[in-house]
Order: sequence, then structure tokens, then C-alpha cells
Amino acid sequence: MARRIRVVTFLGTRPEVIKMYSPIRALRDRDSIFETTVCSSGQHSELLSDALTTFGMSVDYQLSVMRKDQRPAEVAWRVAQWAADICDQLRPDVVMVQGDTTTTMAAGVAGFHSSTRVAHVEAGLRTYDNSAPWPEEGHRRILGAIADLHFAPSEMAAANLVREGVAPDRIFLTGNTGIDALHWALSHPRQTAAPPEGQRRIVITTHRRESIPDGIRSIFDAVRQLASLYPDVQFQLVSHPSPRVMRMLQQTLNGTRPRNVEVLAPCSYIPFMRMLADSYVIVTDSGGIQEEAPALGKPLLVVNRRTAREEPLRAGTSNLVGTDQDDIVAAVAALLEDPVHYARMATRHDPYGDGVAGERIVKILGDVIASSAGTEFRR
Repeated sequence: MARRIRVVTFLGTRPEVIKMYSPIRALRDRDSIFETTVCSSGQHSELLSDALTTFGMSVDYQLSVMRKDQRPAEVAWRVAQWAADICDQLRPDVVMVQGDTTTTMAAGVAGFHSSTRVAHVEAGLRTYDNSAPWPEEGHRRILGAIADLHFAPSEMAAANLVREGVAPDRIFLTGNTGIDALHWALSHPRQTAAPPEGQRRIVITTHRRESIPDGIRSIFDAVRQLASLYPDVQFQLVSHPSPRVMRMLQQTLNGTRPRNVEVLAPCSYIPFMRMLADSYVIVTDSGGIQEEAPALGKPLLVVNRRTAREEPLRAGTSNLVGTDQDDIVAAVAALLEDPVHYARMATRHDPYGDGVAGERIVKILGDVIASSAGTEFRR
């Protein structure tokens, strides 16, 4: 091509930084081929800033979209206008977005309306229930309908896209870029002390909107009950900055918290990955952690009523337990008390790739755009 391939990437939350790190790094490592612009909406301001610092990622355009008690619709409207203006100004060859956030959906729609190719990283995840997760499932399906290049993290995700009518030559099985970031994080020297030998630690995270308030309360009540039943087990409850989740945490655990329950502030990515690697069991409703746990060989209990990550379920290393207190307690107790059951679930496997998804994505991006030079890519 007569000029470099112009790629504009959009991100707005910590998970997007984590999962866009490897493709952005691969793009910038090939600056003779790609002209790369990174745009941050600031959808999650504090956690986003920490993640950018962790990965040493610079941003070219910023929108401080974060507002107190903002609604997803307000974020979508503002991000879409901002992203459309950037597309009009830069006239990129491709807009690349990741995952299922409001920033991702809005920037993807802006690219589509600007007649720009849209590349979707982590394409094809589905629950086929627009209320779980909400609004993320709707965002995924919107992007599935408008994207030109679909970078699927797994065979199941690719099959979902084919079933929905996406042309197979627009779908590329790449693995999940979150595993690239996990490998990178664990390559760093340990920053915290290892747990005492023989101590079992259970890491718990929860934040899903659809679980507020009853589901979150039930999860926290289960932690309290388990801590009483197993005083020799350490429970590490990592809080989420959502004001509604913080209020639930204070109402449930404040004042009478069991001594073997730690309530931890959100921590930076590298020490958090080390915390997961040191854990005995992981209890979460986080999509990213559902991908990291199998790669770490950690039994995973998903406290949600739906999941788009079915690969560990099918492998038997995760269990979809929902948010009922009794079900959570029973599932954790089984892992603590039955060594055979624990061993079956504590099996390391790699359903989400080999840790080089970002490199794979960038190679595909270059090949596809170079091969279409001089032709109309859009139908």
C-alpha cells in the first residue's frame, strides 16, 4: 500500500485495556505498516487510569465521559458522537474495538456509520438472553451484526457467529487476548508474599448489575456463612468501585465481619493475577476471570444465572452455581471437603488460546486490509 494502514482503537474500561494491550502492542511494534491511534472514553476513570499505567499504554484521544450515577444510554450517546468525530477527522482504514462495553458498542456503531471497517476483538460470545448480562449481551449482538472482521476467542464463539449468518470468511479464530495479558503479568517478579504453606484462600469478586441487590446480598451472606463454617480458610473478597455494590458490601459485612474474611480494595492487574494464581478456589461473576481461571488450573464457581464462557463448564473445571446462598455454600463446601472433586476441577487447560492472540489478530488485520486495497470493502 502507498501509505500505512490506519487503525483507530477505542477503549474505556479496565478490561478493555487488559485485552487490547497485546494487539495494540503488536500494532505499534509494526509502525512501518500500521499507523495506530488509541482513544480512551474514560468510562471507568480510576480503574482505567491504573490499567493504562500498568501496561505503559499511551492514549492519543481522551473523552472524560465518567459522570456520577451515569446511565449506560448517556455514555453511549456521548461516546458515539465523539468516536464519529474522530473517524471523520482521521478517516481510518479500520476501527478496532474489544468485548461488550458501552464504549465498545458505541464506537463500533460510530465506525459503521462512518463507513469504516469495524474489527471486533472477542467476537461471538453469547448467552442469548439480553437481560444477562445486561447491557453487554445486547452490545455483543449489535457488534455481531455490523462488524466486518470478527476475532473469535474460541471455537464455540466462532460457531455462534456462523449460526447467526456471519460469513465464515469474516470470522477468525484467534484465542483470547486476555490470556496474552495473563502470561505477561505472570512473567513479572512476585510483588507480594506467597500464602503460608497449607493455607487455603478463596477469592471472591462480584459486580453484575443484574445481581443487584438480591443476588449480591446473597453472595455476601454466603461468604459470611462459609467463613463461620471453615475458620481455617481465608476468604479474600475483592470489592468493586460501583457505589451500589459498595453499599451492599457495607450493609452485609460492615461491623461484624468474620476474622477470616478480608475485604480488599480493587488492586492493580499484576498483583491481582498473582492473587488468583495463589488461590485455592475462585468465586466470581467476572467474564475475564472465567477465562483466566482455567489457564491457572483453579476451580471456578460462577455466581450468575448465565455465562457466555461455556468452555470451562464443558471441561468440568467450572460450575454455574447462580446467586442462591445455599447453592453457593454447598458448591464451595464440596470443593473444600472432597479432594477427588477438587482434583477434577483443579485441572489446567487452555480453552482460550496460547497467549499470542494479539499477534495473530494484527497479522490477519494486515493481510485482510492489504488484500482489499483499491476495492470497496463494504457490501
